[in-house]
Amino acid sequence: MFVGKYDPLREYLAGQGGAEVPMTFDEVERLVGPLPSSARVHRAWWANDSEVEALAWRTAGWHVRSVNLAAEYVVFARGAAGAASSGGQTAGRPPVWYVDSTVIASIEALVGRDQFDYAKLLGLVKELNDSYRRGNSYASHALLRAILDHVPPMLGCADFRAVAGSTRWGRTDRAYVRKLLDFRLQANDVMHRQISRQPDLLGLDDMPPRSWVNRLLQECAATIPNQ
Repeated sequence: MFVGKYDPLREYLAGQGGAEVPMTFDEVERLVGPLPSSARVHRAWWANDSEVEALAWRTAGWHVRSVNLAAEYVVFARGAAGAASSGGQTAGRPPVWYVDSTVIASIEALVGRDQFDYAKLLGLVKELNDSYRRGNSYASHALLRAILDHVPPMLGCADFRAVAGSTRWGRTDRAYVRKLLDFRLQANDVMHRQISRQPDLLGLDDMPPRSWVNRLLQECAATIPNQ
């Protein structure tokens, strides 16, 4: 009898009681073997759809209620798909990416090719995506601020001000990067302004357009092989 890769997960869930089963990605892998890289990068991999992995938990009577890519854990809930995730969206809906998955993949492709350790940058980017999708505006501001301070060495610069003044940029991209330099002041407001009697008016809509950040990270990934 043919045993599918995800059958052990189906059998495990079928034998569980209770309403929810939280599992780390490592625990899932101990049942089914290595997960594809997309499971750690794309929230859509965990969608309650007709893909072979989803059929494993769905036929066992479970669905993915929520998944945290940064912390690498998933929560299965008993019953049909469609229950809201902790981010306020169903697990089967397309994710809202701040940093595009193709840009993340291009940075991942740099690992081991030069002197830089990309683990922290990739962690910051994935946590930014997770916070942005969940609507966590303060965390998103702080994480993007950290990313902007983290990338200058990839472009041969000492700090982000030098990045904004670099001659590498075309007219449109220069405008993007200079606006990101200005954003650092806004992020400082989130991190350093003390509590006061005035209401805080910064929200997720105040984040820079995603295209600005994606273009910056694209240039970082494209520059390293040429250094």
